[in-house]
Amino acid sequence: MKFKRYILLLLTLLMVGPSVLAGATRDDDDKDPSIRPGIRRLHPERERAKAIKKLQEQLSHKADPKADPWDTSDELWGTVDLPRASRDSAAVTGRRLSATDDGPDGPKRLTWIDEPLTGTLNNLMPMMTVDGSELRSRYVSADSVGNEVYFAFDLGEDSLPGPLRLCLRYCAGSPCKYDQVTFTVDGFDYIFYPAAPSYGKTTDGQYWTASDDELGGGYRDLVYALAHGSWILVKLQDASGVNRVKVLNEGQLDDFANTLALYLLMGGVM
Repeated sequence: MKFKRYILLLLTLLMVGPSVLAGATRDDDDKDPSIRPGIRRLHPERERAKAIKKLQEQLSHKADPKADPWDTSDELWGTVDLPRASRDSAAVTGRRLSATDDGPDGPKRLTWIDEPLTGTLNNLMPMMTVDGSELRSRYVSADSVGNEVYFAFDLGEDSLPGPLRLCLRYCAGSPCKYDQVTFTVDGFDYIFYPAAPSYGKTTDGQYWTASDDELGGGYRDLVYALAHGSWILVKLQDASGVNRVKVLNEGQLDDFANTLALYLLMGGVM
């Protein structure tokens, strides 16, 4: 039975064609419109627009706002600095940081919901890159010094997915050896602690930090929020107080949604 499942997967990969196996430049026109609504809860686009506008206003006060893809200002809009909790505390809690606009029908913290599976292998696999046993979005740059935040997972010999992973890559002109990551999703904070980030410096003087962590059941709410949020801000924090803040683009949000959909469709569990 396991052998048959493995053969079925190989046949599926062959059918979707060589484009699955290579990276590509994102083109919003080639996305299947049936994918996003099936996995992501849609929110008013004006909320994400306001989030981007606030960050752009903050960047405009920098001497050279285009020199660094991450905002290095100490003034953090929309969030407050949370106490640096112990890793053992598993402080994976989302909390509304500003409730001034909230009413009974206002934004709610996203928590895990067991939803019907959506999408098919035929419409999700073309969105992926197969790198050995690993599957990840084909829009994720293969450049090791790029700035990326994405889900990935590996397939075992039985063709079943291993644990879902959260991968981050930071690269800029100044270092940020982050050991805590705050995701602000639709105005709620979710805290994530990477286990063992690696650090380095490129030949042209750029500093990089990277982490790759399995997402256990304790992070189910974070996983759901990343795949369903209408706007997401990522804050990288290191022990010295250095922060880097970035708003994810619409394509990155789609990547979270599509990768989670494929992971669950292939038998992955959270």
